[in-house]
Amino acid sequence: MLQNHTETLVREVLGEYKSKETVCECEQCENDIVAIVLNKMPPKYFLSDASEGEKISYVLDKKLRFEALIQLTEAVKLAYDKNHS
Repeated sequence: MLQNHTETLVREVLGEYKSKETVCECEQCENDIVAIVLNKMPPKYFLSDASEGEKISYVLDKKLRFEALIQLTEAVKLAYDKNHS
């Protein structure tokens, strides 16, 4: 099964963000936040022979996580306004 590892990264960063900031907990907002961020970041798929270490290294990349956090902070307000206005 193909997996976009950027989505894994974004969902992890969102989880960390939610532990520090108030974010709407509804499924619609969460999915919209992730979709907004994923549309701004390049997808990442690994070949079948890639090691788990390579995949983990990608998800833990500080530069990528920082970029996701920047995009996420903007997406939180957009998603909330769209779903609850």
